[in-house]
Amino acid sequence: MIQAQLAADALSRRYPEHEFVLAPLTTHGDRHPSMRLSDSPREGVFVKELEQALLDGRAELAVHSAKDLPTLATRGLVLAAFLPRGDARDALITRVPATLSELAPGSRIGTGSPRRAAQIAAFRPDLQTVEIRGNVDTRLRRLAEGMVDGLILAVAGLERLGRLGEAHELLPLDVMLPAPGQGALVLQTVEGSEAGRLAAAIDDAPTRRAVEAERTLLRRLGGGCLSALGAHALADGDTLALQAVVLDASGHTVIRAGARGPDDAGVVSDVASRLEAQGAGRLLKRPGASLAGLRVMVTRADRQATTLVDALTALGARAIRCPVIAIEPIAVDPALVQDLGRYDWLVLTSANGVDRLRELLREANRDLPAHIKVAAIGPETAARAQEAGMTPGLVPSMFIAEELAETLAAAMAPGAWILLPRAAGSRDVLPDRLRARGARVDVLETYRAVPPADVRPRLAACLPGVDMITFTSSSTVRHFAEAMPGPLADRITIACIGPITAQTARDLGLRVDIIAQEYTTRGLVDAIVRSQTPIPA
Repeated sequence: MIQAQLAADALSRRYPEHEFVLAPLTTHGDRHPSMRLSDSPREGVFVKELEQALLDGRAELAVHSAKDLPTLATRGLVLAAFLPRGDARDALITRVPATLSELAPGSRIGTGSPRRAAQIAAFRPDLQTVEIRGNVDTRLRRLAEGMVDGLILAVAGLERLGRLGEAHELLPLDVMLPAPGQGALVLQTVEGSEAGRLAAAIDDAPTRRAVEAERTLLRRLGGGCLSALGAHALADGDTLALQAVVLDASGHTVIRAGARGPDDAGVVSDVASRLEAQGAGRLLKRPGASLAGLRVMVTRADRQATTLVDALTALGARAIRCPVIAIEPIAVDPALVQDLGRYDWLVLTSANGVDRLRELLREANRDLPAHIKVAAIGPETAARAQEAGMTPGLVPSMFIAEELAETLAAAMAPGAWILLPRAAGSRDVLPDRLRARGARVDVLETYRAVPPADVRPRLAACLPGVDMITFTSSSTVRHFAEAMPGPLADRITIACIGPITAQTARDLGLRVDIIAQEYTTRGLVDAIVRSQTPIPA
């Protein structure tokens, strides 16, 4: 309520002619104070009810702690303004005054955060962390009662409550990196609303830039607000500095990376790539997630299936490879590859497209001209492009062609030349929308997805032992439907990577049970995990 009042006060100072009225709501996280956040089957336990109130018209603005926001934006809503960021650090409050270094071995530290617990374990493995929930008053009462010997709390929250004087140590960033977005308050509104227009006038640009970099890193790595991941960005003039850490729950494995520079997307991509190269993906499994015993068919092409197979296997599932598409190169006139200098943008819409373009450049003994900017449809394509030396400077917030078209249209110069290498038979929504916004788009079909020669007998052999089938593109759905040996058993669940793939499945008469909220391999796995986890009543 204090944070909401801070937002209302900021708006009132800018618009004294308006009245801003607080409308308190109770969230899922509030209704389940005993629920361990790390066991929650969903992100956004303090956010979703507020978002629904906006969508229903019961409220015009919602105030969130930026660190509580899920990594995926909610369709129809925008983050209209960030207030100037408070101190992003964490603080230690102890029953007997002491710093983290001075606490006696075996001291119990209360926190509900896997990130804080892991960093405490990395710095002081002789301390114990104790799960603790509730507001600041509740936690301090538990401390006074002797339930714990110390608490880790956000500096900004204590400061807003007027209780920062009770802290015994403000933990330095080299000991405790904060959660992405920590210390920042964000105002959310319905897209295109008058409330959003009003809020935009109080937006603090350096805070937005820093927090969006941290959240982009979180989304790129596939973590959530409950991950053992810390990140802190600082926007200083034209330069952005970003540092991050990923840990396992025990604190034994600690992966760090940092970068700075004028290109925000490049800084984030650099940090993410360094973390991924050190094994961050392995450490960011959803806490408590298990798919033990689930038999999941992976229909993706063989060379693209490994990431999904590994992620499912790491969670205990039995991944059954049954590719229903193969990638067939299309011959391209070498002169087209040599004549790349006229393009302003290269737009990449799949990892397969990146791989094929890299082959064509290698065959032509050609590098991508340095002046060409690169846009990628999502983090997986962006990561593959980064590996290929085509660093993306633009990735949309939602990983679909429509969103990529809108984001790129806002960034490109009038009349920009755009090269779009892609699969034969792809939807034309992306080039059509870009042309409608004044771009000159050349579509270059570099490969096609075809059914493997043995797809029918392979499906007949795999299907009897399958609990779930995953589809990662409309092509996989179409080829599967054409090769199906018979009707699917009712017990088989179908999971799709996004709404376009899901609609193709429905059009072909398949029942869709799971659709990923984030249209990536990691998002698909997370959606499968959520489908197997009961939500508390």
